[in-house]
Amino acid sequence: MAALSKTAPIGALILLAGAAQAEVTAEQVWQDWQEGARRLGETRIETGAEDRAGDTLTITDLVLTMQGEDGTLIARLPRIVFTETGDGTVEIGMSDSYPITITGTDEAGVESEIDLSVRQTGLALTVSGDPEAMRYDYTASRYALTLDEITEAGEVVPAEGLFALNALSGNYLAQTGTDGLRRTGYDIAAETLEIALEGEDDETGGTFSIDASVAEIAIDGALSLPEGMDEAEALPEGFSLAFDYATGPALVEFDGEGPQGRAAGTARTGSSEVSLALDPARASYASSTKGLTLTLTDGPLPFPLEASVAEYGFALDAPLAANEAAQDLSARVTLDSLTLSDPIWALFDPSAILPRDPATLILELSGTARLPQDLTDPETAEAVGEEAAMAEAAPEIESLTLDRLVLRLAGAEVLGDGTFSFDNSDFETFAGFPRPEGQIDLRITGLNGLIENLSRLGVIPAEQLMGPRMMLGLFTTPVGHDELTSTIEINAEGHVIANDQRIK
Repeated sequence: MAALSKTAPIGALILLAGAAQAEVTAEQVWQDWQEGARRLGETRIETGAEDRAGDTLTITDLVLTMQGEDGTLIARLPRIVFTETGDGTVEIGMSDSYPITITGTDEAGVESEIDLSVRQTGLALTVSGDPEAMRYDYTASRYALTLDEITEAGEVVPAEGLFALNALSGNYLAQTGTDGLRRTGYDIAAETLEIALEGEDDETGGTFSIDASVAEIAIDGALSLPEGMDEAEALPEGFSLAFDYATGPALVEFDGEGPQGRAAGTARTGSSEVSLALDPARASYASSTKGLTLTLTDGPLPFPLEASVAEYGFALDAPLAANEAAQDLSARVTLDSLTLSDPIWALFDPSAILPRDPATLILELSGTARLPQDLTDPETAEAVGEEAAMAEAAPEIESLTLDRLVLRLAGAEVLGDGTFSFDNSDFETFAGFPRPEGQIDLRITGLNGLIENLSRLGVIPAEQLMGPRMMLGLFTTPVGHDELTSTIEINAEGHVIANDQRIK
């Protein structure tokens, strides 16, 4: 099914409204709406009539057309009313519902059409501020986008869909400074988000349905764009983006049936957070989801399956701009307290040989790197695949610190930390890799017990146990009952030393 690659039908009209910069007159607000449409790309606005009566400007039969690479989006608004309140603000009223149609053609030449409806209940939109910085404040008891019909090659595709925000509120502020930068800030909150999808697969006869509800939605962000920014230009000077997203409890229920059988279940989370920051100098991303529980009530097995995680997430903070000096970087991976239900354990350990403790992986890294070229430079991207060019553009890691390592699995635990520096002038000592210098310290408990249990399970044949135990003796030092320590060092000469024994 073809879709517009550069349009977002859910928010197109809200963004258009927010893009305006208005003074206190209705005409100036309306004029800036039209200028906002032009900023969206290949977009045009047509109207049936524009009538002024007293303090009110009424636009009827508005048609917004947005042309994308893969198709066209058309929204038809029967009525928009701009009312001057007399206190320096303008109130905007819109039709309670209006249709959106998306058409396109896929690579095989198959034409498709998606018919949507926007239904907004209790929408209040007010413009305030001054001509240089206009603020839009809005509230709505409900803002919903429904899927009315999908057709492909003239045939109706059985499908239903709903996206709705309840108790919605927020604001939007846009201004262009004397430096030529257009700065936008927004803040959105909603009590709940509803998503419902249902459909059929004509080829297999399969069906699916998804129902989701998310509480306590909070989104805020800021965007800075240079005037006339070229889409092909990667992160020009002055560009910046910041985005934060958070939710409370969420529930997803799914059900599907096809040739392979039926699958049904639920996914629950306690809370989620995502943050993103991007500018020509740096990029950072962080996510965290807490209290995840997955339950498969119907599936390929005749009993329910369940898995839960206390927290999982990922984070990365890295430089993008070239600099002769080393720049900081960091990364984090979190999978805390993964728990599997007994039926899952029984699939590979029916005799309950392994301890069924929650599994955890926490890895936190930090370091420094020197960038000889901007990673956002189009020439750097073109270097991918060219060995010589990639060598010139590749970041040079100068130091790397293992700030924290926590690995717990089936009764064993590994804790570690350490630091290494790297000599980027020496790629011979460790062929193709800059020579490291430093050490890592590990503390390991329960590993011997895990090896014995794996042998009892048949994963490690009894006659092969000697090999793993010899390796442990080489790299570790016993300090207690099934408790080991290990120090792995690489010195200035490139020697690898484990517990004071040189192994390379």
